[in-house]
Amino acid sequence: MGEWTEVEAKLTDGLRMRFYAAAREGELWCAAIEDDRHPKGEDEFVWRLGKEETWTRRERGRGSEVLKTAAKQVDEYFAGRRLEFELPLGFKGTQFQVRVWKQLTQIAFGTTKTYGDIAEEIGHPAAFRAVGNANGRNRLPLVAPCHRVVAAGGKLGGFTGGLGLKRRLLDHEAAVLGKRRAA
Repeated sequence: MGEWTEVEAKLTDGLRMRFYAAAREGELWCAAIEDDRHPKGEDEFVWRLGKEETWTRRERGRGSEVLKTAAKQVDEYFAGRRLEFELPLGFKGTQFQVRVWKQLTQIAFGTTKTYGDIAEEIGHPAAFRAVGNANGRNRLPLVAPCHRVVAAGGKLGGFTGGLGLKRRLLDHEAAVLGKRRAA
């Protein structure tokens, strides 16, 4: 049986952001992120989890240790107090996709890499398009930070949450780093 929760907070721009997290078997298994400009909603998130398993909604701060820890760490990220996540991640995909998603977790807060950079880092320098496809199938956005991957030349590329949301996350990270440097 799986469980899920919702975390709502504000980024440095003062606008609301929602993060949905699902856990099962001791791992964070799926997540989604939205804001008022790019709504998805909990119904869509639960539909995405699938029907092969029963999913129980947990109030914030309740549920398994991994779900409580995920909610706490996402809160800290939104507040600018967390630069990386320390969670057991349940990646589900092809061997190539899992390699890409694990590599995403190595991208430092406030920085970006290109699809080509990731392709090189996993040992497949010509596979930048496949990296983009894997990035688009990432079931753990924010935690495996696919928003930090951009197209060659610095263009934003794609993002399942929409380019506006990707820009907000990147701007949030830049603002957090700017405040830390100024302190």
